[in-house]
This record gives sequence, structure tokens and C-alpha cells, in this order.
Amino acid sequence: MEDPIRKENSNSETRIVIVSDMPDVAKKLEGELEQIGYKISIDTDPGASTSSLEYDAILRVTSADNIDLPMLQEQEDRTSGIARAEAFQTIPARGTLHGDYKEIIGTSPQMFKILQQIEKFSATPLKVLICGQTGTGKEMIARALHKNSGRSGKMVSVNCAAIPEHLLESDLFGHERGAFTSANARHIGKFERANKGTLFLDEIGEMPLVIQPKLLRAIENGEIERVGGEKPIPVDVRIVAATNRDLAQAVKDKTFREDLYYRLDVVSISLPALSERQEDIEGLVEHFLKKHRLSYESEIFQVAPRTLVLLKSYPWPGNIRELENTVQTASYAAKGGILLPEHLPENIRMYQKTSVSISREISTFEDEQNVSVPLGTTLKAMEETFIRETLAWLDENRTKTSQVLEIGIRTLQRKLKKYGI
Repeated sequence: MEDPIRKENSNSETRIVIVSDMPDVAKKLEGELEQIGYKISIDTDPGASTSSLEYDAILRVTSADNIDLPMLQEQEDRTSGIARAEAFQTIPARGTLHGDYKEIIGTSPQMFKILQQIEKFSATPLKVLICGQTGTGKEMIARALHKNSGRSGKMVSVNCAAIPEHLLESDLFGHERGAFTSANARHIGKFERANKGTLFLDEIGEMPLVIQPKLLRAIENGEIERVGGEKPIPVDVRIVAATNRDLAQAVKDKTFREDLYYRLDVVSISLPALSERQEDIEGLVEHFLKKHRLSYESEIFQVAPRTLVLLKSYPWPGNIRELENTVQTASYAAKGGILLPEHLPENIRMYQKTSVSISREISTFEDEQNVSVPLGTTLKAMEETFIRETLAWLDENRTKTSQVLEIGIRTLQRKLKKYGI
């Protein structure tokens, strides 16, 4: 285990308390830290107040939604003069989940919370409403809900915005032969095809008002009638709907039925825009490169650090779909195995947020470099950018990089591992 604390004195002088409601994890940490000379105490009540004057460091490891891992950060206590440290890095524990979520790429806290919702509700009969901008992966979430539901039927999808109003009723509920002029044979609708499975109603906010009461009746009664039919047909269908619209506002605008809205909005899953989960961009890029390398024999195996900076700075109005299209196009243009900035579209290369120059604050021992930080960038993304740029500027020399950034070499190594550099 790598030493998480950079100390000038020997480890034996450092007193650490592990605050955790997970005894087994706490005991394992205790053993590993004692082997390298730290004095360890364990407090099994995470809610207890632990005085920072009693210890040099506090490690908080809890079984809550996220697990705080020991990345300790020194800070000066001007009153006592004691160096204190606390675990600030939060890493979502995807390994604690039991479902199959391989299709969902991301380790950000936002995505972990969504996976928790899927884990909690996938095996229930509750209806789910997935909300999010275009391209955020709503159908992928629907597939994960169905895959982990345990239902024996298949998932059947309906794009409510793509089917003309006069055909949508037949598409959903089916029709009998002779029900209308062109009905030359019986047609089985999506509800019946999804029996024992999941019916995914994509773009539900675009469903015509005239169809909405018929959908509501089918959901409430658990049965449908084919167009031109005379008897109800029972169906066992789990409903998952998705929209990029504000359905509550649509209800106010009288374009969506209030009773249907409340029938659908039993469990609500809200997907973040890609710009709100920048830490997932690198993993998504790697995933798309691998995907298109297998499908189209792309030669790209690596992304240049400056390319990654540009990709993380761009706001991605088209979200994940736009990112995948960009990676796919760039992978055709690139040669030599590395995705470089010049392979990206001009609008991404030239995009600039309002930024502030901080060159005075980061002057180095050799010469001064300009670094512009886009306003709105997260501290985590900014730290990663600084480390990547400094390491590249110093020809991958880790010792010099740690000196320029004024952090210990072990701290730098830990951060390089954290950001996958």
C-alpha cells in the first residue's frame, strides 16, 4: 500500500484515527498502516466527534453512497501547530453493485447515483420516467433497467415522435383485419409484443393528446384493445418512458395530460449533461475508440494529453452522442495511432470559454508558462489539466513535475494513477 501521507518526520510519530462503520475495512487499513509504522486507533461511530488535537490525521471510511478512500491532504492548524490530514477524494464504489451495467460508462458521482437507482428499482414493477437532454443515454438506461429486471419478455421500444399520429395507435395496440382500409391482416402491437417484458416509450412528451387517454387506460387496467377489436386483451408490461422535455411544464401548457404524467412519474431518473460529468469524458473517449477500432479497423490507440484537454473543455451540447460522432470521425482522420488536436473538428479546437490568466501564480524555476483556466471548470478537472500540462512541458520528468507543483513525488504518483496519466 502506498504511503498516503507525506511526512518529514518518521511514521512512528504520526497518530491516525480510522473512523468507519465497516469494522473489517477498518481492521485491514489498521494492519497495513501499522506495518509501515503509524500509530492507529479505530472509532466505529462515523457520527462521533473526533478531536483533531488528539490525532495527526483522520481517515473517514464509510458505507454511505460513496466510500472515502485515504488520499490525505495536509493542512496547517495555526492554533495547535499540528499538521492534520483528512481524506477528501471520493470514489464511487461501482464494485458494490450487483447488476450488469457494463454498457454504462462512467465513474462520476452522478453516474454512480443513477446506477444505484437502477439497482434499487430494476426488479420492481414500478414505472420509470427517464429525463435528460438529447444524447445523454436515456435508452441505454432503459436497457439497463430491463436487463436487470428479471422479466422473461423482451424490451420493445416505441419512438413516440417518429410515428405519425394516425399510425401510432395501431403501432401501440395493434389492429384487427379490416379495421381500416389498408388493414389487410391482423397486426400485433408493441404492448402485446412486450408482454412479460418492458415497453420503452421514448420521447413520450411528443405523444399526441388524442392518444394519451388510451395509453393511460392501458396502463391503469393492464389490458389493451386492438383497433377494430371487440374484446380486451390482458398484458403484463413494465412501462419505462423517456423525455427531453419538462413534462411538468407541458402539463401547465396543456400539451400533456396531468393524470398520465403522474402515472408515468413513479420513479424519476434524471441524467446529467455530459458537461456536468467531465471526469467521465476520458473513459467515454477510450470506450468509443475501442468500439470503432473493432468495427472499422481504426488505427487510434491513444489520445494526446492536449486533445483530452480540448475534449474536456468543450460544452458538448449534443452530449454523449456528439462525443461519439466526434471520436468516430477523428479516428478516420488520424494516423500514427495517436488522436491529436488537429484531428478534431474546428469548432472544438477553436472553442474558448471565458478564462482567467494565472501565469503569475505558477511561475517556475526555469521559466514562466501561461495557463488559462476556463471559468466554470471544476477544481478536479483543473488539477488534472495542470498535472498533464506540467508533465508534458517537462518531458514526462516526474521529479521535476513534483518540484514545480510543490507536492511530494508519492502524491504526484497517486494523482497520476487517479487521472490515468
